[in-house]
Amino acid sequence: MSHPFKQFYPVWDAQKLLDWAYRNASKKSTSIPKSIPMLMKIKRKEMNRIKRASDLLIERIEKIVKSVPNLDELPLFYKKLSNILVDNDKLRKSLGRINGVIPVIKKLVGRYKSLLFDQKNAKGCSKIRVEFFGRCSSLIRKLNPAFKYLDDCREALKQIPPINLTMPNVVVAGYPNVGKSTLVGQISSAKPMISSYPFTTKQIFIGVYKDDLGSEFFQVIDTPGILDRPMEKRNKIEKQAILALNTIATLVLFVFDPTPTSGYSVDSQIQLFNEIKEKFLQNIRIPLKIIINKIDFATDEEIDTLLDKIGKKREDVILMNAKEGENVEKVVESLLDYFRTTNFRR
Repeated sequence: MSHPFKQFYPVWDAQKLLDWAYRNASKKSTSIPKSIPMLMKIKRKEMNRIKRASDLLIERIEKIVKSVPNLDELPLFYKKLSNILVDNDKLRKSLGRINGVIPVIKKLVGRYKSLLFDQKNAKGCSKIRVEFFGRCSSLIRKLNPAFKYLDDCREALKQIPPINLTMPNVVVAGYPNVGKSTLVGQISSAKPMISSYPFTTKQIFIGVYKDDLGSEFFQVIDTPGILDRPMEKRNKIEKQAILALNTIATLVLFVFDPTPTSGYSVDSQIQLFNEIKEKFLQNIRIPLKIIINKIDFATDEEIDTLLDKIGKKREDVILMNAKEGENVEKVVESLLDYFRTTNFRR
């Protein structure tokens, strides 16, 4: 599907919205017949300004409300991720609050229309229009906290990457700095920021594997660093990774670094591997393939020690040097063979 929050309409603060509406209300007005009495011309002119300002305010608010998708109808991935980033209940309440001002403004228009046409002179007509603008300003300014929150939501939600839920999704997991981002960049179109420091992947990156003819086969998802600690102690970035694993993953590639260069011991990486395997993959039966990276630095002893601890043989895993692209084609072949064998279907 396309990005569900891509159309989230820009949200202005209350003062900017009011200034824009009143300024444009003064610029544009419906033509008034020259033949009618002067007082009636003035009344119509002021009514046009009232109507134009209210229409602009309502139109802008409606665009914001309608631009946000129904959260209950979103695929599970987007629903959970949006709740992590912005709190879906608070988002709904903020939308409901600003939407609730529309009937109030419409009611005010009807009331001030009657008051306006009861006026006996031009000064009274101007006073009624100013009073209407004041009432609307008061209503809109009270919504400023909701406008601010919605603008924050928009900034957060537009960072969510679009996911094609009809394609297989390969999630690359493992500790920070073990080579996940490099691997994703090697086998897909993704170009994530890569650094020698952990926690540089600040959001989920999506790449697509394409063959030489440009045909798309699967998506590759680079997750933020996952730390080995209880779920309730994970931060938002880490929860995004867990979310990716258990809601959209078709297959998980777990990347190990058997060398000390990542800053995480082999035992810590194994604990994380077991946590993902036991807590997040077991119930939904997602296959997991093991990658041992940095074979250009790793000694045979380091590789064999890791294999022994996880109970695997060399033929059970893929040994790789992601930075130089060594054996990356074996990863791709393994994935393609799996998806062809299973005849993947959503």
